[in-house]
Amino acid sequence: MGTTDSITLTRILTTAAGWHASDLHFIVGNQPSVRVDGKLKMLEDEQIVTPEFIEAVAAIVLNDQQRTQLAAQKDVLAAFSLNPQVRFKVTAVYQRGSLAISLHFIAASIRRLEDLALPAPVSQFPNLTKGLVIITGPYGSGKTTTMNAIVNAINETRAANIVTVEQPIEYLFVNNKSLIEQREIGRDALTSEQAILAASREDVDVIVVSEATSSSVIEALLNAAEASRLVLTTMATDSVIGTIDKILNSFPSADLPKIRTQLSSVLGGIVSQRLLPRIGGGEVAVAEVMVPTAPTRAVIRDGALVQLANVIQTSRGSGLVSLDRQLAQLVQSGTITLEDALQNAQDPTVLSTLKST
Repeated sequence: MGTTDSITLTRILTTAAGWHASDLHFIVGNQPSVRVDGKLKMLEDEQIVTPEFIEAVAAIVLNDQQRTQLAAQKDVLAAFSLNPQVRFKVTAVYQRGSLAISLHFIAASIRRLEDLALPAPVSQFPNLTKGLVIITGPYGSGKTTTMNAIVNAINETRAANIVTVEQPIEYLFVNNKSLIEQREIGRDALTSEQAILAASREDVDVIVVSEATSSSVIEALLNAAEASRLVLTTMATDSVIGTIDKILNSFPSADLPKIRTQLSSVLGGIVSQRLLPRIGGGEVAVAEVMVPTAPTRAVIRDGALVQLANVIQTSRGSGLVSLDRQLAQLVQSGTITLEDALQNAQDPTVLSTLKST
């Protein structure tokens, strides 16, 4: 990478960090853009991104093996450390025949679970010794932050052998009371399924998988949880019901009775979260939570998801937290705008009713 390009990249990264951006995007023909408090902004003082500049960026944020993979597969996920305090998740793809690169800023330290201001039932997840816990939400919703905060809470409070399966490794854990092994797909294991199965055959207490992306990964997670492990993962779904529905729809209809029974038995909890702009600046987390009870497990086993949706929406306890109820409370406290709440509500009509109560 040329000196001029290096200086330009450093300046852009410094600007983005100064704005507390979550993401930085380089697309040929456009000025660099950043996402700040959920809003996308162009860096209007910077030059238009050229093919030469973006190739120079790739040369510094990707190693030789990753660039070879990019050339062969046309996309790559990687992690890159500019220095011990600045680390990114790198996504490199092609669009309209040109390379495009996005950098997601990884916090220098893992946030404490109690600092995330999530509903109270989430604080109990680190105490679980078995079961499947799923953290869900759209891109940029903080689900990886929440999952790693749970792992960190386990690390701080009890002796457990923890294995993470990641693509790529984002946060770098330091052993405290627990022993943590971090395995990266493509470097330490060929596939997530292989890594989960290997961990299930070892003396492992907790298995952490960065994302459940296919039916084979989901099946491996269910089997690991059924073998009395605590299993943590994330999914790109936008509600508790949507998460259960996606899991069930991943399998052929002939397998559904078995999968419903297995899921109802091993499920430890689901958190479906997102980050919304806070009035006055910054972001606030809002989440729907389900910690299964005997009745909700029966509903999952029977596949009566409509009934489960009604239970969550009207619940005020028993480990069930409604997203719309959380939104209404944040509007009432002056934390978020009504407009943002309505845009994220599962049922805007219900939200309006809750806000007035």
